[in-house]
This record gives sequence, C-alpha cells and structure tokens, in this order.
Amino acid sequence: MDRSEIDELKADLQRMQSRIDELETHGEQPVNRRNMLRGLGAAAVGAAAGGLAFAHPAAATDGGNIIIGNATQTSTSPTALVPTTGWGSSPLTGAFTVTNDASFTSVNAALSCITAYADSNQDSGHTIGLFGASKAGIGAKLDGPVPLKLTDNTNSGAPTQTSGTNGQFKVDDGDLWYCADDNSATKRWRKLSGPGVAGSYHALTPGRVYDSRPAAAGAGPLAAGNNRTISVANSINSAGGTVTTNFVPAFAAAVVANVTVVNTVNGGNIAVNPGGNLSTATSTVNWNTSGAVLANGITLTLNASRQLTVVCSGSGSTNFIVDVFGYYL
Repeated sequence: MDRSEIDELKADLQRMQSRIDELETHGEQPVNRRNMLRGLGAAAVGAAAGGLAFAHPAAATDGGNIIIGNATQTSTSPTALVPTTGWGSSPLTGAFTVTNDASFTSVNAALSCITAYADSNQDSGHTIGLFGASKAGIGAKLDGPVPLKLTDNTNSGAPTQTSGTNGQFKVDDGDLWYCADDNSATKRWRKLSGPGVAGSYHALTPGRVYDSRPAAAGAGPLAAGNNRTISVANSINSAGGTVTTNFVPAFAAAVVANVTVVNTVNGGNIAVNPGGNLSTATSTVNWNTSGAVLANGITLTLNASRQLTVVCSGSGSTNFIVDVFGYYL
C-alpha cells in the first residue's frame, strides 16, 4: 500500500468518526447502521493493512486547560469535588480534596484529608490555602524528603506595628515572626526564631562547670587587670572529679548560671562576657573586702564554642565558681 492510499484511508476514517460524533449528538436523525458498519469495517481492514491505528481525539491536548463546570460558574454554584454534605468547616466550597476514601462513600473518611481551596466567600477566589481536617484529631501532616520552608512573599523587612493578621507568619533575613494579635490599631508581632534569637529554655539539674580554686584542680585566683576564658560544655563533680561531657550541648546560645566569688582580696569586680569579649562596661559580681563570699544569678551569653570570658577589675583578686541551671538552645 503506497502513501496516497494510506492518506486516503486516513481521511475516510476521520470523516466516519466525524459522522459518528454528529449522529451521537443528534440521535433523532436516521442512520443506516448496516451500511455504516460495512464502511467502518472496510476502512478498518485497510488501516490495519497499512499499519495504522487511530484513537478518538483527546478532550484536551498537552498543555491545554482542563475545564470542570462551565464558564458562568460562580462561587455560589461551584463544581463540587468534595462531599456535598457533612462538612462542618468553611471555606471549602469548590475545594479539591485528597483523601484515602476514593469513592467518598464515608463522609468521615473524606473529612480526614488535606484540601486545597479558594475562599468560597470571594467571587474571585483571591484567598487560597491548604485546609487540614481529621476525625483523628490531626489537622494536617506535612512530611517528605524536602522540609517545609516558609518564605516571605510580601514586602521586605521586619514586620511593623501597623499591619498584620492573626496567625500570619513573616520571614525576614532569617528571622521568623508571628502575628499574635491584630485586634487593635497596634499589631503585636513575636519573633520566634532567627540567627540572633535564643530558643527554648532547657532546665537542668544544677551542675558545676568551673571552679578556679586549686583544691578543685582550678587555675587559681584571677587578679585585677587579667581575664580568663572558660568552657561551660562539661560539668564537673567536685567530690569525685567525674566529668559529664556536653552538659551544655553544642549550639546553646546562653546559660542560666550562678556566679560566685570566694577568697576575695581587697576590693574589685568581675565581668562575665561571651567567650573572647573583654568588655568591663558592666559587672557580674562586686566585692569590697577580703575574704568575702558573694554570688549572683544571671543569664550569660555564650560564644559558638560554649565559652565565657571572665575579666577582673579593681585592686584585688578572687577565685570564682560557675554553676549552670539551664540553657537556651
């Protein structure tokens, strides 16, 4: 069979398909079924001989739109892809639902799902989102090899007190903000996390992380005009010398501690700073006499290596002890 014969058979099949579609649409018109079948049979034999195969045209070509409903559809009469009854929350009109109940025979099963929706109260559907519902009490579970990431699609910069919606998140330069109150003219935002934000507090059974006294294997007293950098990573049992490693874990941003000066000489003070910081602008503990024992509970910022630097000022010297009660991670 040459190319022209193949093209002719192809044209015959297309004409017959068009005629069938027309007759199916206008069923009231008479049709000679025997003659049509005979023609279709002949065309099919010719097509088979020519190695041809044809399928009914697809409803939409690749890249085309899939239309559900009609062009005049409104928010009050949408095409429902969810059960028409049984939903107790809104907005869910016109929602697309993912559920383990493929037949939607159980409303409760259909209610255990994650739904992508456009706000049914808006004609344009300008509010969109994901809605989680579950009879088991889990609203929505997002899981997979790629972590959930929040990005900021609004204007850049940290949030202001003039705008915000309850429950809104905002990300700015690594800082995560949450709008906790929008009921007044002044909005209340809270910074949840970020490079410069200490995380949640972890209480510890108190542990000693440093003791300068020689009897406790320390380096001895610290004199005015000198400094000493110490680590708070491990705790030390002064009675038995036992060391607990990672008592304060890596990446801790700060510790809650009690700083004690003992065996003081003359008067002076110590400033306890993040490791490497030699500032004397503030003091942690002050003494004005020899032989004093004084303590101060304080939150101390750490450097990235879990270290503190103690700077002594004044005219005397002192031994010092650092006990940790908890940390911020």
